[in-house]
Amino acid sequence: MSHRSRLLAAGLLLLTMAAGCADPTTVSDAASTPDPTSGSTGPSAPATVPVTEADPEVEALVPAEMKKKGTLVFATNAPYPPLEYFKEDNKTLIGYDIDLGNAIGAAMGLKVEWKNISFDAIIPGLQAGKYDAGMAGFSIEHERLGTVDFVSYYLSGGGFLIKKGSGIKVGSFDDLCGYRVAVQKGVSQVDALVEASEHCVAEGKKAITVNQIPDQNVVVLNLASGRADVVVGDKPQVEYAAGHADGLCVISTYQTGHSIAGIAVPKGKKDLTAALQASINHLIENGDYAQISKVWNTGVAVEGATLSDQYQKVSQPWGVGPDGTVNKSLVFTDPAAIPPGHTYYYQPVREGCA
Repeated sequence: MSHRSRLLAAGLLLLTMAAGCADPTTVSDAASTPDPTSGSTGPSAPATVPVTEADPEVEALVPAEMKKKGTLVFATNAPYPPLEYFKEDNKTLIGYDIDLGNAIGAAMGLKVEWKNISFDAIIPGLQAGKYDAGMAGFSIEHERLGTVDFVSYYLSGGGFLIKKGSGIKVGSFDDLCGYRVAVQKGVSQVDALVEASEHCVAEGKKAITVNQIPDQNVVVLNLASGRADVVVGDKPQVEYAAGHADGLCVISTYQTGHSIAGIAVPKGKKDLTAALQASINHLIENGDYAQISKVWNTGVAVEGATLSDQYQKVSQPWGVGPDGTVNKSLVFTDPAAIPPGHTYYYQPVREGCA
């Protein structure tokens, strides 16, 4: 269940437990600041946003009309940290998607313009020609490929957040029997929790208490305050929460048959998808992609972790390596490339968390 394979797309997870959101990078001047996950699952070394230069080979692929205009217009939907949200001024967009999107545009020799709109309006806006592309952590889904094309850029999924040292070991939805689980109202994980709870009862175990909360920030606060035992959410968001709240950690993660995330592009815009793909692959090759991913702890591998053999067979054709990082961006146009529905692939429980 990757980011925004959801029924609703409300803004969420802004977590330094009492105050406003932490800005792990200055973005505008790329000044050195601590990694946002220092002290949790990420490396502790400082990370900075690189200054990406235009690449002539990528520039040559940019559609003539866009090159003449000189701008690449991305539609996005904030707040959704760590992918896209606002600085404390409530005006300046920051996040993984923002930094990576700006770097993609820079490699194409273009200025990037961001339009923050409702999530449900992004794809219709692309179809109407209002925006060049949509970058809002879209999972590349079977159903979406009927209306837009995608250029892949990271592997997402979901995860289970607990209090560190709680003794709760959750490696799948079926392990949640008897627990109080906080989840954002309307997301697709709700269906998985209801189904798992029914399975618990059928086996004579206690049902899952599913607490649906509209605001993801409040979802996590329920866990921190002891009103929930577990939080279920998308992988980037639970990892971000663990890195910004003392005493919380991600006990395990999972992927689905559509956990690859991509940039949405109007159907049939082959020149644009080729340029975006080339730009992302250039950033992968020159190291800028890895550096931006490290700043936001998105699209990076947990040290020593590998995807299961079963899931490697699913994700390898997507350009995903055994550690879960994208090593090659691909263009997706055919709905047959991604299976419909939800099939879960669980990763091992992490040591030192429960």
